[in-house]
Amino acid sequence: MAIGKSIGEFSFTSSGVSISSTERGGMSQAVNMEGTATGFGTVIGTMTFYADEPGSDSGRVTWAGSAYLDNGDSVVGEGRGVFDKAGTHKWRVRSIMRVSDGSLLLSEGEVNLEGRTYTGALYAWE
Repeated sequence: MAIGKSIGEFSFTSSGVSISSTERGGMSQAVNMEGTATGFGTVIGTMTFYADEPGSDSGRVTWAGSAYLDNGDSVVGEGRGVFDKAGTHKWRVRSIMRVSDGSLLLSEGEVNLEGRTYTGALYAWE
């Protein structure tokens, strides 16, 4: 169930992944994404997944990215949230996003690991 008003959708594909060990014995995966989002035009960014143990089915996620709006302006955004297993080679991701224009968004989507895609919906925090 969404907390805010639906404002659109996003569709990203992965352009590369870096995997590292964390200090606490877990793993992190930094996934470079690019695609489009309603109201934000072209978007590029990095979504990092943190798991307390290698192979974990859930954990934390962060996002840092830039959007290049259709009117020629650009904004940056950062987000924090959680991920959990949503099926075979799929993760459900839920995040709170803070955008440099002052907006606060909720993001809910699904990462398809086989297809290397991330798609979902955006909601205005109300």
